[in-house]
Amino acid sequence: MAERPVHIDGKTKRIYQADNEDQVIIEFKDAESDFDGEKKAKFKNKGALRNTISNIIFEYLEGYNIPTHFTSVVSEIEMKARKLSMIPITVVVRNVAAGSLSERFKIEKGVQLKYPVLEYYLKDEKLDNPLILESHAYAFDYASPEEMKHISRLASKVNAVLKSFLERRRIKLVDYKLEFGRYKNIIMLGDEITPDTCRLWDIENGSIKDNYFLFDNSKAASSYQEIHDRIVGS
Repeated sequence: MAERPVHIDGKTKRIYQADNEDQVIIEFKDAESDFDGEKKAKFKNKGALRNTISNIIFEYLEGYNIPTHFTSVVSEIEMKARKLSMIPITVVVRNVAAGSLSERFKIEKGVQLKYPVLEYYLKDEKLDNPLILESHAYAFDYASPEEMKHISRLASKVNAVLKSFLERRRIKLVDYKLEFGRYKNIIMLGDEITPDTCRLWDIENGSIKDNYFLFDNSKAASSYQEIHDRIVGS
């Protein structure tokens, strides 16, 4: 079989061109990652867990009319997806004070926010991925005002649906990142939604058992597996 052309070879994923010109195959690596200062360790089978978790969540969101790039499962570590023209903005959704939000505003970790906070970060490592305003996005032509409003609405809808989905599985959605792209003039959710891109806490008997899910040490594999089992098993 001919070797597939690599479209992008990133830190945590490898993206190949699919047979269909407007689709790609995404391979999830067993790679280290970090989100908002929280390190996520590398371990065997991590890519397979991320692939399964992301596929299930994307399919669930599609059921609520949230358009995503996911189309089908290819293998244990691969999904097929629509080829998006990615908007270079990361949307971070925060439901609970933690990480950099707690540090910046001196808010006690674990405080439930009265309203979800949406933050926008420019995806540019040379600039250290700076926090930006919506007006920066259209002033610098990353996205139009209409696209930013649509992205904000989609992110809020994702948050409502995903929070409920995870709470039924005794998982607290503290904060997480979303990425969006254009597909035939439609804004779609892309990238992945996994423990690599989220801060998740365990809910034990209705309360938060902080740091139950540990991702930066020898317990990372068991934490990912536990989250996978709760999502798949339900």
